[in-house]
Amino acid sequence: MRLSKRYAALVVLVPAALALLLTTRPWAVGEARDVLSAGSTEVTGGAAAPGVVGLVVVTVLALLGLMTGGRVIRAVSAVVIVLAAAGAAALTLLVALRPVDAVSAAVAKELARTTAPDATGTTTFWGWAAAVVSVALLVGAIAAALSSRSWAGLSSRYERGSRPESGPRGQVRSAWDELSDGGDPTLRDSPGQT
Repeated sequence: MRLSKRYAALVVLVPAALALLLTTRPWAVGEARDVLSAGSTEVTGGAAAPGVVGLVVVTVLALLGLMTGGRVIRAVSAVVIVLAAAGAAALTLLVALRPVDAVSAAVAKELARTTAPDATGTTTFWGWAAAVVSVALLVGAIAAALSSRSWAGLSSRYERGSRPESGPRGQVRSAWDELSDGGDPTLRDSPGQT
């Protein structure tokens, strides 16, 4: 299934925005079996998997490269978008499937210890929602990367034209030079004129 640029943007940007929002919610909750740690500990997504935010941002930037770049940039961006989305999904699933590790690491950081204490932990609704959203982001990134092969780049208006005329001693003349000489460089770009 080939997606247009608009739908590809939707299937990547919507899960990316949700993933960023969900990093502020608690993904794991539990208690440490340590005398210095009292009560339950909630671990937000940003604390449990800090790399998720960066990887989601890289995914969005790679989408921008897919949508605006030429053939080579689209090929590189396709690889980057899939790898970044896969990394975000892996980090999110790791926390969702191993909440005890997230809780014990958070308690160890809170107590300034080098070793993590024994703890109990469960994944919250937000943690499972983040896992689903991260998988959706990965699927959207793969679909966008595959669809980008059929997309055209930006219109020729944004591409470099032919080399400007040379001035005296081989100096390249810019649009400013032409304007200084009394010419209007915008007339070259108007429709119907060559």
